Amino acid sequence: MDPKLQTDEKSDAAAFLKRRSDRVSIEVPIEVAGSDFLDQTRAVLVSRHGGKIVLNRILSADQELTVLCKTTGKEAAARVVGHLGEGPEGHYYGIAFLEPDVNLWDIEFPEPSESEKAAARVLLECAVCHARKVTYLDGPEAEVLEANHRLSVFCKHCSNATLWLPALASAAPHDSGVEQPSVTAERPQVPDQAVRTRENRREARLRLRVMACIRDEQLGEEITKTENISRSGFCFKSRKEYRVGSVLQAALPYAPNQANIFSPGRVAHAEESTEAGVFSYGVSYILASRWGPST
Repeated sequence: MDPKLQTDEKSDAAAFLKRRSDRVSIEVPIEVAGSDFLDQTRAVLVSRHGGKIVLNRILSADQELTVLCKTTGKEAAARVVGHLGEGPEGHYYGIAFLEPDVNLWDIEFPEPSESEKAAARVLLECAVCHARKVTYLDGPEAEVLEANHRLSVFCKHCSNATLWLPALASAAPHDSGVEQPSVTAERPQVPDQAVRTRENRREARLRLRVMACIRDEQLGEEITKTENISRSGFCFKSRKEYRVGSVLQAALPYAPNQANIFSPGRVAHAEESTEAGVFSYGVSYILASRWGPST
């Protein structure tokens, strides 16, 4: 491949990874059609504007495709943004929809400007009508969800408060096979241990131990628990040595069998813990506006 084209493709792929829309790690069966092929495959990550798909063939940047989502029955035109690597199943590509208002995945995504209000992010599914939406949580809501695996949220489709459950990582709506709760539910109580502390910070932090997954290009992936969280970031402990200023991806609350949302953050500070060989890290979320235009 021409070196310049390789560079351009990497640049496009990097832009895809830095887009403003939330990215949901969820496997969705899809059908992808090109000018000379029709493949049955899956998306492994979805967003408001596109997704990350796997194909056992070589595609070029800007190549146009037609994508059919098998769980929603919807179809959309898309273009290949760039090559995102390869694995045992084939090549990974970032795709962007050609029509900005298409909702191929039938997932409600909040406006990017609302992301600054989020201490945690999760994909929830209404237990009654099976609508799905990316939901931003404050600290107590994140702990309630982790403890009870459900939240009471107003559903605009049901016109009532219903129970919302975390969406599964590889299942379409209606596929859980579990008897669904009743239509309405009382809002869960916030745990008493959600204690507010200021500690000279601009925003209140909550001492909440929520399961989190941290991904770093050099140090790999680890599952841990937060020490505290706020709308601007979180703290956690680790035996790994993360570099101050480095950018990582974090999902919280995290569950291995659920659809998780990874958000970019920067390691703001690090200090040795009282435990031998353990470091305490503070991570600041990177605001959507700093990533530049979405793809």
